Amino acid sequence: MAVDVQAAMARCLNRFRDVVCTEYAVKAEQFAKANAPWKDRTGNARRLLTGEVIEESNVLGVRVKHRVEYGPQLEKAHSAKYAILKPTIEALRQDFFRTAKDFFGGNVV
Repeated sequence: MAVDVQAAMARCLNRFRDVVCTEYAVKAEQFAKANAPWKDRTGNARRLLTGEVIEESNVLGVRVKHRVEYGPQLEKAHSAKYAILKPTIEALRQDFFRTAKDFFGGNVV
């Protein structure tokens, strides 16, 4: 008997991406939109905050980003008074890693 370990690992990682990472991308987007500290003028900055799954160079995870050109100014201006990206990741990080650890049976670095 033999097990195709590479195929089994790929299926497991794909499931993690499709289930856990997708769930947290949605949570990150919802959190950012609900907690953005600025006062809306047009609503575009809030509406265009996006949570997404990332899969790059042996990294699988979630990011939240602005899709307006002035997003970086919101994050950096006025001593980061209007920042939401870092606070979103910080708010969800512990729960994401706990969920990942549970998903992989406690073996997450």
